[in-house]
Amino acid sequence: PFLAFTRSAFVARKPNYAQPNWLGVGLAFGTSAALWAFLIKQHNEDVMEYERRQKEGHHKCTECS
Repeated sequence: PFLAFTRSAFVARKPNYAQPNWLGVGLAFGTSAALWAFLIKQHNEDVMEYERRQKEGHHKCTECS
């Protein structure tokens, strides 16, 4: 009798493919696109810094070594 009044936090339902969760879809694709854009931007900055340091060559500072 006591168990009759308990409720489960999880409810099993059949997915409704006629009405997708567009908010979830948008958040998933938006997050993925934002991460890719950040990674590409960071990569380009790293390549530019690498090329700048290669052009700079070895400096004559004796305190660094």
